Amino acid sequence: MAAEFISLADYLRPQPPRCDATDTRDEAAPAVESPDLAVESPDDGGESPDELGAALRDARLFRARLADAFDEAVARLVRELAANVVMRELRLAPCDIAALVAQVRERAPVVRVRVAAGDVARVRGVPVVADDELAPGDAIAEVAGGALDARLGVRLAAVLEAFA
Repeated sequence: MAAEFISLADYLRPQPPRCDATDTRDEAAPAVESPDLAVESPDDGGESPDELGAALRDARLFRARLADAFDEAVARLVRELAANVVMRELRLAPCDIAALVAQVRERAPVVRVRVAAGDVARVRGVPVVADDELAPGDAIAEVAGGALDARLGVRLAAVLEAFA
């Protein structure tokens, strides 16, 4: 038996329901009205205007919460993207730790500076301590009144806040 060719347009066109001998339905299903076209009155068992108003308020609240979650996700992704770009750039051209320490020395007397072990040789003029917890390009300058955190994450956060 050869298959009959059916064009795509004919295939996609809605077909009337077929009635088979095994079909036990007596009549077609009743038509359903669109909720946008008609609202049943409370006497007919439909929703009251108060219930519809509450449903609309709930939908608006859901939409607002969804928008807030989206904005938060976008902000987090932008921060992560910026951090990845800066880290890639630092791999190509390492941070100038000596210039960073010089900027800190201009603002306060530095007692000592903690840097990553690979950056110790690049800092001059102040006592330097290698800190295994710091990443390359990070520095914590200890001054008489406390410490100035010049780690990459802190500096990046300050830049991102400036543009927020």
